Amino acid sequence: MKVFGIEHIIYFIVSIILMVALTLIFRFCVKKDKMHIVMKILAGIGLVLIIINRIVVSKSRNGTFIDFIPDTYCSMMGFIMPIIVLCFKPNTKVFQYAMFCGMIGGLLTLAYPDFIVYFDDIFNIHPFTGLLYHTNMLFMFIVALFTGYFVPTFKNWTSVLIGLAFMVVAGAFGNTVLGQNNNMYLNAPLISDTIFSWWFVGILFLILYTIIIQIYEMCTMKPKDWSIVKLFKSFKK
Repeated sequence: MKVFGIEHIIYFIVSIILMVALTLIFRFCVKKDKMHIVMKILAGIGLVLIIINRIVVSKSRNGTFIDFIPDTYCSMMGFIMPIIVLCFKPNTKVFQYAMFCGMIGGLLTLAYPDFIVYFDDIFNIHPFTGLLYHTNMLFMFIVALFTGYFVPTFKNWTSVLIGLAFMVVAGAFGNTVLGQNNNMYLNAPLISDTIFSWWFVGILFLILYTIIIQIYEMCTMKPKDWSIVKLFKSFKK
């Protein structure tokens, strides 16, 4: 099965249509004080999907508990994002970390699911659960953002930087102590023979993350309240 093959393209189109349609339904048909129920249901679904996926991954290797432990950025966020959505309020720093880190993992993998090339059928439980939990991470971000359940803010900007640093440490622990091969892509690029090393992608992500928050402010606030305007004024003093 090819990336950008017919199966992937159909999955991509169907996913986009469903995410847009369901987000609109949640936005206009679910009361704001009830959105926590929707988010926790999506988080529960995501948690089930990543557990099934890791069990399948483990059985395809040696079947040990070490093989079950997440060894990629996305598989780690597959656990972290739903757990945080289930346990934390949307105005916390850790919630902003989960939303943005889960979103980027889901977005990149929906667009370029490199693991599907190892399978002949998209409905094989291994690639299909992988696609579904990645898509669900992106969907949770979209629903939370566009329904107003989650409001990104520069006040919590450092949460993502701290979260990424934690994931690098976790990856190093997996590689050195648990004997995993390329946890968090610390030993090889995300895509073979490219410049997309973990640190390069991390820098790009932080730039994109900052731009998204600023765009959000521009779409929801008056210009005088934009963080970039306040920052500029502080330099003039």
